[in-house]
Amino acid sequence: MLWDDMHKNDMVWPTVAEVHEYRKEVYATVVDAIENHPSFDDKYGEGVVVNQDHPMWALFMGFEHERIHLETSSVLFRETPLHLVQTPANWPPIHPSAARQNRPSRPVVGVDYPPNRMIPVKGNDIDLGKPADFPSYGWDNEYGERNVNVPDFLASENMITNGEFWNFVADGGYRNKEYWCEDGWDWRKHRNMKWPFFWEQSGPQGSHEYNLRTIFQVVPMQWDWPVDVNYYEAQAFCRWKTQKDGSPTSQPYRILTEAEHHLMRPKEHDLEASRKDVSADKVMVTPGSEFAKGATGANLNLAFSSQNPVGSFPPSTSGHFDVTGNAWEWTEDHFNPLKGFEVHHVYDDFSTPCFDGKHSMIVGGSFISTGDEASVYARFHFRPHFLQHSGFRLVASDAKAPATHLYPGNFSGQAAARDVVVADDTNDDSNVYESEELLGMYLGLHFPSSGSDEGISSILNHKNSPLHGLSFPQRVAQLLNDLQPQRTNNRALDIGCAVGGSSFELAKHFDHVEAFDFRYEFFVFWSFSLHFKESCFLSAN
Repeated sequence: MLWDDMHKNDMVWPTVAEVHEYRKEVYATVVDAIENHPSFDDKYGEGVVVNQDHPMWALFMGFEHERIHLETSSVLFRETPLHLVQTPANWPPIHPSAARQNRPSRPVVGVDYPPNRMIPVKGNDIDLGKPADFPSYGWDNEYGERNVNVPDFLASENMITNGEFWNFVADGGYRNKEYWCEDGWDWRKHRNMKWPFFWEQSGPQGSHEYNLRTIFQVVPMQWDWPVDVNYYEAQAFCRWKTQKDGSPTSQPYRILTEAEHHLMRPKEHDLEASRKDVSADKVMVTPGSEFAKGATGANLNLAFSSQNPVGSFPPSTSGHFDVTGNAWEWTEDHFNPLKGFEVHHVYDDFSTPCFDGKHSMIVGGSFISTGDEASVYARFHFRPHFLQHSGFRLVASDAKAPATHLYPGNFSGQAAARDVVVADDTNDDSNVYESEELLGMYLGLHFPSSGSDEGISSILNHKNSPLHGLSFPQRVAQLLNDLQPQRTNNRALDIGCAVGGSSFELAKHFDHVEAFDFRYEFFVFWSFSLHFKESCFLSAN
């Protein structure tokens, strides 16, 4: 999943006809499950509650995953040359502002896009996390809890518009390395980026005249719509803005955090309100066509099929526009688990592979976010170079950003290595890999039947355990042995061994196995285990 991963897999893909036939089979299977599965029998006339323990939770998981596919596919369509795509029947219209004619090639603040003042937000405590009994589907990373103390901060009234970002482009922002982190600059060079991806040059080279690509159309540049950029571009703009205008606080401009975002949401539809009243999570009761209406209207849930001018809908309680909808907002947080996080056994790798300090969180939803994506509890993420219908707003504060980072300070080019200061204490609760919860999850993956020979209940002993997906490390080690590699000294090296499932398996076939990992909890487990397994050498960094 690296930006410079040029690997082309050698899979033989099925034909379109084969895909169509497979889809028909899947459709028939799902319909049969809905109509005939015994777990839907309402024996007592009280209704059937589908919660995380219900077999049909997987059905709703599939529905929500398709919503994710709808949004991510729409970005791919937007990247695809226009002659290769067509607008589907019954597709919602783009925002009517796109029909405006005679858009200027050089935007003027106050005329083509609004001034963007910094509005103070009073700090407060924010309690993150979705209640386990909330009556809607949620991904595993939404559940759990964390209290975050948010200091006072300033946030721009609007998301950064195409007009504001044009000044960064015209000023040579994409040519000046000092505005970019190392990874961001490498990405910019690799893609030869000179302006945002969805801008299309419409004038001579160097004229900085552009049109705007929507999903299925090219329209005149909409200077007052939020700009679509990735995390690296947002960070570069913040550095440029700080150098050009100076920050109103002692700290440079940055983007917002997850906790700050929730402090800015409309009070009628924030986390606290939704825990008291389910309907306060607006997506629970509001169809797409109605989402744009009323005192808390927003461009969300496919009310339109494009973005809209900032400030088109009522501001939040804090006075900020488009806190929800229009475009996702990048944050300074790495994608992270809340306290009490548990993997759901039906989809055990939805979140955990991305708890790596290399995925940045996005919040607020976009015009095409539906279902859980449009929920107040939504917590999604992308790699910092990824395109999405996503932008950002400026934040300034005298305090450190209340952001959650994994592996503090170790990732050059990530938020932790730039403007945001984070703790160096690797035993802090924010380090997900130094927790008993994650140790237990890895033990479940590596040793799902552990203890059965001694008459002790296995780690995963319920009938729906995904045993076919577990003991994966052992199967990888066995595959290596089956390949019969050339052996010079009959030694094996296991890098990132976790709790040692593959290491102990390798020890059955090699005279000497060296295995290491930098996680303290894993080191403690290994130290105990090696009293019984003496053919491995342990190293912890």
